Amino acid sequence: MKTLIFILLGILVLTTPQYSQTQLLKVGNAAGFGMGWSQSFLDITIDKVIINGKEYLKRKLGWFDPLAEYTISYERIEGDSAYYVLSSTNTDSLAFNFNWPVGTVTFSHNVSNITIYEGKIDRIDFSSFLIPQDTLYHILLYSINVATGDTSFNAYSQTTHSKKLGKTDYGIFISLQGAKIDGVRYGSIGIFPEEIVFSEDSIYIPTLGDTGSVKIVNTSDYPVRIDSIISVGSFYGYRGFFRKPGFEYQFYLFQTLPSPQWSDTLGIIIPPYDSINVSFYEVDLCPICDYEVQDYFKDTLRFVFTFMDGNIFSFSNSIPISGEGHPSDLDEEEVLPNEFVLHQNYPNPFNPSTKISWQSPVGSWQTIKIYDVLGNEVAVLVNEEKSSGSYEINFDASKLSSGVYYYQLRAGDPSTSSGQSFVETKKMVLIR
Repeated sequence: MKTLIFILLGILVLTTPQYSQTQLLKVGNAAGFGMGWSQSFLDITIDKVIINGKEYLKRKLGWFDPLAEYTISYERIEGDSAYYVLSSTNTDSLAFNFNWPVGTVTFSHNVSNITIYEGKIDRIDFSSFLIPQDTLYHILLYSINVATGDTSFNAYSQTTHSKKLGKTDYGIFISLQGAKIDGVRYGSIGIFPEEIVFSEDSIYIPTLGDTGSVKIVNTSDYPVRIDSIISVGSFYGYRGFFRKPGFEYQFYLFQTLPSPQWSDTLGIIIPPYDSINVSFYEVDLCPICDYEVQDYFKDTLRFVFTFMDGNIFSFSNSIPISGEGHPSDLDEEEVLPNEFVLHQNYPNPFNPSTKISWQSPVGSWQTIKIYDVLGNEVAVLVNEEKSSGSYEINFDASKLSSGVYYYQLRAGDPSTSSGQSFVETKKMVLIR
């Protein structure tokens, strides 16, 4: 008998709700259910969609465990009273009307023409249930024997429906414990992954010179930690950075950040009701190959998070990324540069080191020197004969103070009639 009761409870929990709710029908609002002090599952509105020309709220009902099963329903309110659920035939099904009086039969199911299961509004109360000024509909549940007409009631003979919060129970043991409505928590409701949101539906990098960004927003009451970023379906290389006032973290993502051999997490904390920007640029479309690739890319980035609420659990949210990248710099045959070029250092701003790269079309004596804003020489990185080709050097500024610095490439060019030097200077910023 106990086994049968729990099977019925499982069916009730993961079945599309029969009753409506007005406050919950807003993206981000949720209700938490459980047994005693233990919360079991979550009822949350996750998106707005247009189906058959009508706007529906996409709703998710499932266990608090992010990996557990869940069901999706599409629901809407018409006017201020009629509540509809999208049926399996892709049509509206009237599930409830707030104007129904006491005595209205809210549903009726005939099973094999043997038993009819019905629910009827037994009474209506105007009171507060978790939130103020609510309306409670008490639904009497019963069955009718088709052959005899006898009506019978079982142990689970009544359920209560809140106009603002929806169903208040699922069977005998599971009841509504709390809700999050418009950012405010009522009663007791656990944190859930949907409280970490991206400001955009996707990340787009239009051209090589552009940056694609998204804001990660923590709408929960607890700090959340960004553990890692995973490139789901590619071997692309992403340059990027996290940034918020007073903080910046530069990175290079190839498949997984941080690299698995680090045995560590990114450890970037987003406080409650705070956010951080993450940006991507200069996407290398093939960092490990030497063949031609297309300039356009498409990928999905999965961010792994951990809530730091004492009951620590991890989860992930994914976001598509696309745009224009650049092919790998590796070629089967080296192509010599045809002009002097001094590239912008990367990263910039930097702390405490950065890379400076340049190219030379001819062999010559070359120097790269660092100067402060007053023109004082603070470092010499290169001072030697270089053959034609492309070069890169690391500049460690750990002994310098924050501020603006300049790096200068000076190279003799014997190919010109006067043998004059090539000189170019660029600015970089050191931030502590």
